[in-house]
Amino acid sequence: MNLSLYNMLQDFKNFLFPKLCACCDAVLLKDEQLICTFCRNELPLYPNFFDGDHDLHKILYGRVLVDQAASLFYFEKKGIIQNLIHDLKYKGNEDLSFHLGEWLGNILQEAGWQHKIEVVIPVPLHPQRMRERGYNQVEGFGKAIADKLSASYNDGLLKRKSNSTTQVFKNRLARTEVVQNHFYVEGRSDVKDKQILLVDDLVTTGATLEACSLALKEAGVTKLNIATIAISK
Repeated sequence: MNLSLYNMLQDFKNFLFPKLCACCDAVLLKDEQLICTFCRNELPLYPNFFDGDHDLHKILYGRVLVDQAASLFYFEKKGIIQNLIHDLKYKGNEDLSFHLGEWLGNILQEAGWQHKIEVVIPVPLHPQRMRERGYNQVEGFGKAIADKLSASYNDGLLKRKSNSTTQVFKNRLARTEVVQNHFYVEGRSDVKDKQILLVDDLVTTGATLEACSLALKEAGVTKLNIATIAISK
């Protein structure tokens, strides 16, 4: 097939099935990728990607000691990032997951995180949720970051025991052993004394990250870092 015919077929395909912005559902222009230019300029970027004053330290204060944390965006209900996260979770937009991972990965690479991270681990989905959704929405995010930092990516170490929501953990007085037992590590020798980067899409109460972090600490992780797509403002 010659190039001109291929381009014609692609244009026709795009006409029948136009690619939409992950934030506003507007039809993307030919040179736009995943997010339209208007929305890209409106994205509420997190101002301090990796400094010691990251909001995650405050959210998890007194519960889990995090070495370094990074986020791309601020999240607000009914805001542009809520639309983006919804598109990522429920519309199967795997390309968006990789795109955001490359974005944050480049920032972390410039900050020298490639010298600090050995293994990237995603917050896992319960198998039932995985079957319903078809993929883990942070898989591409984590893989892209791991590639940028020359680290390994492993989604088989951290496991979820329950498919219940993290609502039960919203009370910060919940017993530590209950929180910890929500997740477990399979293959502790693969994480013991390693520099781990735990990745997730959105931080609100920090309950899920707390539970994952406690499981990793119990498995022998001494240096835990966290990266997320967004964090509640």
